[in-house]
Amino acid sequence: MDWYDALKAWQDGKLDAEEAIRISEVEDIFELWELALGCGIDIKLGNREHIAEMIKGHRQIQRGETVDIVDIIFEMDLIIAGITEGDLKRQLRLSWIPTPDGFDFQHVADYERFLALSHKDQLDFLDGLNDDEYQLYQSLLISQACYRPPEDM
Repeated sequence: MDWYDALKAWQDGKLDAEEAIRISEVEDIFELWELALGCGIDIKLGNREHIAEMIKGHRQIQRGETVDIVDIIFEMDLIIAGITEGDLKRQLRLSWIPTPDGFDFQHVADYERFLALSHKDQLDFLDGLNDDEYQLYQSLLISQACYRPPEDM
C-alpha cells in the first residue's frame, strides 16, 4: 500500500489515522492532511477550507505565533473521530462545547456519564473536584440546561 492508498483507506474508514501516518511516512496528522489536500482527497466531515485553516494554525504555532491551540486540538479531534461539533452537541445535549473551560474530547464518555446522573449525584460529584475541574463540569451543566433539541426550535 502506498501513501495515496493509505490516505484513501483512512478517508474510507478502513484504516486508522496512526496507521495512515505510518504508511504515508509522515510525522503527524497535519502532514497527512496536507497530503490529502494536495492530492484532492476530501477528508470526511472537514471541508477543504476548514482543514486548510487547521494546517495554517499548526504552521503558525511552529513559527512561534500565538494561536488558540485548545480550539485547534478540539477541531482536530473532531475530524479524526469523524464527528461534527453539531453532532457532539446533540449527543451530549449541550448548547455549546465549553472548550475554554478545559473540555477534552478524549473524555467525552466521562462527560456523557456525568450529564446522565441525577441532579443530586451530579452535585455529589462536583464536591470532589479541584477548581479547574469544577469550572468545566459546571459549564457542562449550564450548557445542558440551555440546550434545546433541534426539533423544538
